[in-house]
Amino acid sequence: MDRGRCALLHRWMPALVPVALLLASTPAEAAVSARASAAATFASATLSPPTGLSFTKACGTTSSTVTLKWTAKSSTYATGYLLTYTVNGSSAGTTPQTVTGRTTVTGTYPITNGATYVVTLASTYRNWTSPNSPTAGPFGC
Repeated sequence: MDRGRCALLHRWMPALVPVALLLASTPAEAAVSARASAAATFASATLSPPTGLSFTKACGTTSSTVTLKWTAKSSTYATGYLLTYTVNGSSAGTTPQTVTGRTTVTGTYPITNGATYVVTLASTYRNWTSPNSPTAGPFGC
């Protein structure tokens, strides 16, 4: 091949590669061609649950509360927590509570007199959830 043709091919090759990928007869051919020119790197991290979940209850005649405390994980991946609980052994009708902020390590919640609660807590990051922490409870007023 002479120098003129070689220079022309070198000049037009970047424009021809996307066209060749579009004209590939199967998606597998296009995927192989695309992967040949791209490099990828991956990183991994572990989203751990918080530790040291404990409670202090305040029982009243008309209303009662429980204050939950836990130890935040040092991982900066966690952006908050998901608090789940059972009432009298069932999670039916309970709504998980979202706790925003990795450094938030306490929360006070109303409880119903005569009910028994068990609470678990998990770390969250975007749509990921860690395994649950050890439970707190049972407790009730």
